[in-house]
Amino acid sequence: MPKKPYAGEKPTKQAVVQTVSDSKIKYVLIESLIEAHLIYEGQISGKPYEWMKAGSITSVADEDVPALLEKRLGGNTCCGSDPTGNRIFQVYTGR
Repeated sequence: MPKKPYAGEKPTKQAVVQTVSDSKIKYVLIESLIEAHLIYEGQISGKPYEWMKAGSITSVADEDVPALLEKRLGGNTCCGSDPTGNRIFQVYTGR
């Protein structure tokens, strides 16, 4: 089983290609897009997730991913409520 990456660690290419599995829980690598220290609690799992700065990558339980990917900065169209504007997170693609 591949090693589960932690915040601040660069995952291996193998971990990017497939989700990381821990028992029955699947994880997806999520990258922070903003220059801030972020801590979120998973809406479904209740697990804590932490990103230290922009570019930090953290393993997130598959069930918590949709809610994180929907997060935007700002509440007005000019400030990020647009579906593609001011995203906070994205799925890590391995660049």
